Amino acid sequence: MDTYRVARLPARLRGFALPDTRTSPEGYVAAGDYLVLEERACHPTPDTDYARLLVPKLGALDTWVCTRWRTQRYATLVSQERAPAMARLSFESVPLAVFEDRLFVLLGAFLDYRYDASRAYYPWALPGVRVPLAPPRLNNCCTFVEALLVKAFSEASGAAFSWDARRHRQMMIASAEDYFSPVTAAVESGMALLAPSADVPPHPWTLIQGWRSQWGSGHTFLVLDHHAETDKVLVLESNAAYGLDGVGYRGLGNLRDVGLQPSAQWWTRSEVWTWRRICSTYPFRRQGWLKVVTDGVGPEKI
Repeated sequence: MDTYRVARLPARLRGFALPDTRTSPEGYVAAGDYLVLEERACHPTPDTDYARLLVPKLGALDTWVCTRWRTQRYATLVSQERAPAMARLSFESVPLAVFEDRLFVLLGAFLDYRYDASRAYYPWALPGVRVPLAPPRLNNCCTFVEALLVKAFSEASGAAFSWDARRHRQMMIASAEDYFSPVTAAVESGMALLAPSADVPPHPWTLIQGWRSQWGSGHTFLVLDHHAETDKVLVLESNAAYGLDGVGYRGLGNLRDVGLQPSAQWWTRSEVWTWRRICSTYPFRRQGWLKVVTDGVGPEKI
């Protein structure tokens, strides 16, 4: 992914469930720049062109708009290096949502953890499944993500949140039937929304399952934010690479060294990866947008 495909709308357009104005309308897309997920030229007749846009505020996360009817164009499609700023979802009134402040508090339990690919121990018990408890304080990428998220969501929602051995096996990718099962588990349990595309810049607090090859060198990790102007992403993970030996922020350091939250203006650091680099490193991936309530003012506050 060298560039982003962007649609520039000079005026609001009606969105549709499918690339056809005869299908169900999905509300209006306000004037502005939007990331294009898919294009259909001369569809369903030679008179019209359509584009599927990333529009999280509509609820369905994406929608189709008609960009041309005969000689009249309603949007300009361009390729550019920078992704348009994405409207951020508010999960304040959403069932099962958790506050990011609580997640940062829970991160404190992982300060002394070291990475071990084959041995993993949890800092606390999880509902509905038996897991090995620390010490020793060792974990890997998928056990870290499961421990943090399930603890936070189960505490916030109580009996409304369900977790069991089957969900645990999904987090461990125990079956070859679904190589993205950590994301599947998060979506099916109600912790996350499935992103409309694997390529879209991640929403704050996104769970990603990525693979360097099909299906080898897999990695489960979190992206806490995407800085649109620089394309940098704030990756939180358990790893033994990229300056880490345990839980920390990719390119910045372990939690025990840098603290629970990264320094201000983390996106200015050269060691921090871009979203394009994440996509090229993990060409096979899927992402789920976690239902986390943030302060809503952007990455500079994380």
